[in-house]
Amino acid sequence: MLKGILRKSGVIIYLLFAVLAAHAQYRVTGGKGAPMLAEDDTKNRLQVYMVYGVNNTEISYTSSSTSHQWYRYKTRMQDAEKIPCIQNGTTSIIRNVEDGYGYFVGESAIIQQRYVWIIDYGKHAFNISGLYVSDKGNPCSAVRLTGTAEMDKLSYRTPSGMESEVKREFEIVYNTMEYSKDLKVFSRIEKKVATSDPFSVSLPAPLCDTDFLLKGDQFAKYFNVEKSISTGEYPAVAIEMYADSSFVADESLNMSTTGDGFSAPVTIRFTARANDPVAAIYVWTIYKTPQDGNSEDEEIEPIIRYPGEEIEYTFQQAGEFTARLEVSDRTGVCSDMEEIQLSISESFLDIPNAFSPGTTPGINDEFKVVYKSLVRFSGTIFNRWGSQMFHWTDPSQGWDGKKGGKYVPPGVYFYVIEATGSDGKKYKKSGDINLLRPKTIDDQIHD
Repeated sequence: MLKGILRKSGVIIYLLFAVLAAHAQYRVTGGKGAPMLAEDDTKNRLQVYMVYGVNNTEISYTSSSTSHQWYRYKTRMQDAEKIPCIQNGTTSIIRNVEDGYGYFVGESAIIQQRYVWIIDYGKHAFNISGLYVSDKGNPCSAVRLTGTAEMDKLSYRTPSGMESEVKREFEIVYNTMEYSKDLKVFSRIEKKVATSDPFSVSLPAPLCDTDFLLKGDQFAKYFNVEKSISTGEYPAVAIEMYADSSFVADESLNMSTTGDGFSAPVTIRFTARANDPVAAIYVWTIYKTPQDGNSEDEEIEPIIRYPGEEIEYTFQQAGEFTARLEVSDRTGVCSDMEEIQLSISESFLDIPNAFSPGTTPGINDEFKVVYKSLVRFSGTIFNRWGSQMFHWTDPSQGWDGKKGGKYVPPGVYFYVIEATGSDGKKYKKSGDINLLRPKTIDDQIHD
């Protein structure tokens, strides 16, 4: 029975101490502007306060006790020294607070002691007299800032004596360009980079002329003494570019789907997009792609070399081709390169033997060859007496079964076709065509 009562009493006392600890608190006031809680080190039950000037800074402590003993330490709590306070009921106040000290109240009723560390920002303010863009490294991909600055380490000591640091926060602001793949344009944007050390961070090289603005740190901003400094305009040299290609004309419906690659002759428009005006020199080079076992000397003998952002070229020859885009900045320091691979198909020609004009619109109502990569073409249709009915030189076109605007009679007609393929292959074909069509049609002409 007695043991049970004692056990319950112990629990009550523990809970009482916990309540006392929860209600006991420190409050830091004074300095220029309200003090800032810079770090809440919950693991060590320590709060780091940043003040701006300590002349009128005070720390108060409130608990259920009417008698408080204050201490301060420089390196660790075990070496703490007693300091006087002003007691006012359950609240006590200490003055003459100094930078770089930890403060606490020793109360036997408090199970988990709490601590306050003071840093006077006025003594450790960030000062900088010059900001520059470093010329070290590779300015084509990244840049760094350098400068003449004073930046103390904002350190504090935990109660056990371990040194820790409150990190400063800076903001670097500069302009660059961003490419929209949907709109296919570069737009100027503002870039903001947060960092704890402005002189160690690697920044993506800007794609336009810009100045780098350094602002900070966060404590200076809080106390309304924030500093900002600019590098002045930095002439950008980095290049970002995109090579694009598109058809000048659509493929015809009677083009064969056999084989890989484009059907010659095919005109391709090549377009370069880059961060102008930094990107100033554009060169397109088109050459036959060297095959395995072939000499790479082919690459240095381009089919065409063109200085400019856009070029159109008509491919007449079968094979594999490379269109290379090289872009350089206006100073020649940076350059970039991108290649587009193209395949031009070998030739193909197939000729139908029948069609039915005027009967099923859109379905086999024209006499058309099925072809691919024919760079030269000539076709002629004759009737059985040798009279020319139709002549064409574009393989994508065909005969609609008319002459002089009227349908010719159904029957057998003859064709003669000569063509040359992109692969150099010669075609010479002749044969007959069956023109299928009802005889009783008003617009029909007579033989």
